[in-house]
Amino acid sequence: MSTLDSAVFFAKIACPVGASFLAYLLWHYVSARHDNQRAQDRLLVGIYIASRVGLWLIFALFLQQYVTISDPRWTYTKMLEHLLVGRLPLRDFFYHYGPLLIPTMLPFYLLVGRTLAGISLFAIFVEAVALLFLLKSIRLLSDRGEAADTWLRESLAVYLLNPATLYWTILHGYNSIVPTTYLMVAAYLLLCGRIMMGYVVGLYSPAGSSILALLNWPALLVIRRPRLTTLAYASLPLLTTYVFFQMVTHKNVLFPFTFVTISEGNLWYLLKLFGIKRPFQSLLPGNLLPLSILSSFLLVGVVYQRRQLKLGLTDFSLKAAMGVCTFLMSLFFIFSLNSGSYYVPMLMLPASLVVASKASSRRIAVSALLTISAFCVAGDAIWSTLGQPEELARTIVSDSGGHRFLMGLSILSVVVRIVCFAMLARWAFMKWTRPCAERL
Repeated sequence: MSTLDSAVFFAKIACPVGASFLAYLLWHYVSARHDNQRAQDRLLVGIYIASRVGLWLIFALFLQQYVTISDPRWTYTKMLEHLLVGRLPLRDFFYHYGPLLIPTMLPFYLLVGRTLAGISLFAIFVEAVALLFLLKSIRLLSDRGEAADTWLRESLAVYLLNPATLYWTILHGYNSIVPTTYLMVAAYLLLCGRIMMGYVVGLYSPAGSSILALLNWPALLVIRRPRLTTLAYASLPLLTTYVFFQMVTHKNVLFPFTFVTISEGNLWYLLKLFGIKRPFQSLLPGNLLPLSILSSFLLVGVVYQRRQLKLGLTDFSLKAAMGVCTFLMSLFFIFSLNSGSYYVPMLMLPASLVVASKASSRRIAVSALLTISAFCVAGDAIWSTLGQPEELARTIVSDSGGHRFLMGLSILSVVVRIVCFAMLARWAFMKWTRPCAERL
């Protein structure tokens, strides 16, 4: 690598680690002092505005011209240009992007002169909507005496400076925050008692964001006691949208899944690195195995929660919703063969709510989440530098000590991430099924 490339590579590793450290210090300050809450509110608002506006301006005025490899550069821009010239891009409306994701992004893309900065601005706006409805939800629960404002402050202290969100959402404009926004809007509507509208918004999220929004669906059933008839009617807008695009595109948009052998998941990465390829290159059981594992864990959690409900030891709540959401996404990032690190921002806000509400060992929980965030960004930088696992494996016998060191660092980051995801899943499961007597 040239001197410039080396400096950029070092920055991609050092900056996320430093941001995680700052986020931890901010959380420690907010959680340790409750005597001047207005000052803390001003601090959090100031950090939010400075980080989002500052990073966006840096990206818009300088950094975007140097972006050569990213989904917004390769995929979003192509889809948006297809839309502008009136072409119907057949691939654009299935797997894994929802039919309405790109059209909702279009005004922001045009506003900033058809540049990547417009896509980044869209992501910042979507994140702001998510935070707004989270704030409204916590205020509503606080008025009912079901939650404390300190929970929101500590959650935001963890979330605002986490490097995964700053890098992929704020700088690059990845759409992984969009499913979280649909969840937060739906949660607020359900807490307000607007059941039908809440279910419509929550169920519609795959069409408005991506197929990964399915991981948020179980959360809709634990915010308040589900009404199956209402759920059935609420699914009609989603089904209508997909049927329409099925008829227009003549593609299999109703079942937007593909089964591939090249992927980015943590488990897949280790398996490929050590030469274990089969049966994970086959449809059965390889590509369906992660789905089976997630379904099994979800079933265990549902059965356990139902038992707790019958005993009166737990209840439906926003806490339970964030717990089941974080639980499933943590398992997804462990077992899925297609869980790229750039999807991690969709985990950050629900997980911040989980770790900030943890009754004990909160320092470990917050540290684990911020470690995941930092190592995902740093690990992605190493992968981009050294290449696919097959290429990494060849560096074991390489004469370059630097390459061997980076490969060891890459393996370590994956292992640490898997361990932290497992810890986070355990804590989230406890939040999902914890006795209702414990306050947030």
